[in-house]
Amino acid sequence: RIQYDSGFATPFKEQVQLMNRRIVAIYKRSPAYNLTRVMIAILYSFIIGSVFITKAYKEDKPYLENDAEGVLSTIFLSLIIVGVTSITMAVPVMKKIRDVFYKHRASGMLEHNSVAWALALGETPYICLVSVLFAAIYYGTVGLFQGATSFGLFWVFFTLNIATYSYFGQAFICLVRDIPTSMAIVGALIGYNVFFSGLIVKPQYFGSVFQLGLWTAPGRFAYEGLVMSQFAGNDREIIATANSPFYFYLGCQAYTGNGTALPESGSCQGTFDDYVTFFFGGLFTKENFWLDVGVLLGYMTLARALTWFSLKKFNYTNT
Repeated sequence: RIQYDSGFATPFKEQVQLMNRRIVAIYKRSPAYNLTRVMIAILYSFIIGSVFITKAYKEDKPYLENDAEGVLSTIFLSLIIVGVTSITMAVPVMKKIRDVFYKHRASGMLEHNSVAWALALGETPYICLVSVLFAAIYYGTVGLFQGATSFGLFWVFFTLNIATYSYFGQAFICLVRDIPTSMAIVGALIGYNVFFSGLIVKPQYFGSVFQLGLWTAPGRFAYEGLVMSQFAGNDREIIATANSPFYFYLGCQAYTGNGTALPESGSCQGTFDDYVTFFFGGLFTKENFWLDVGVLLGYMTLARALTWFSLKKFNYTNT
């Protein structure tokens, strides 16, 4: 019997290098996984963004209040669609990698540390690619935002959102035995993000114990960071709908006296900055920027730690 000074035939550094090459090769040979992610990003970014393409670069076509709400909704929809795609498609690919790892560990070829590192390194380029493609096309078609800095921040938060979903997909299938069980956990996370991100139910309407969901859903921090990085200080004008809550928030009832609509020449106008402050009840703020980034990085770290722990402790092999 061949024996080694350590528990494995190769040192940790070489294991990471070899496993990283293997993960990259698996991803390259999985067009159903990566090509689909890229195509979905391209397709949906154009479909969602093109809703506003007729107004995108025309200052003479003002945004109405409904348009502003639509922009906020498309941003939320973008985070959810690409996030759901990332987490659901990560599960079956990760299961194959996990099951092969069990065999390699049993034969003394690999340990869990090298696989955990390689998974993070191998997934990162595809996360960045999907994010930059979606951000560039959506940004270009909506045409609402403010230069290179705001585009960079859009990309940062979109990337963190995709990474969080992808890494949790890997973690869940390592935590449990089979795909159906892991998909149940995936569904729970998706539902949690949808409900508590701040669009379906606005932050100001969460009370008592529901505040816990608002402050623990990773989607909320991605959504807040993305929205506030684009619209805090944005002075693009929005025409309020007559007698709407936003209309009265701007104090326009003082101009009409009897509550009737103003004539078009004297329409009630605010800015995107005003609108997001009103829409989220002042609870989404640009001052939370580093909180948003930190929480998302924390969730990514938690997902990686959960993957590492599961690979170390569990062995759901059927051989």
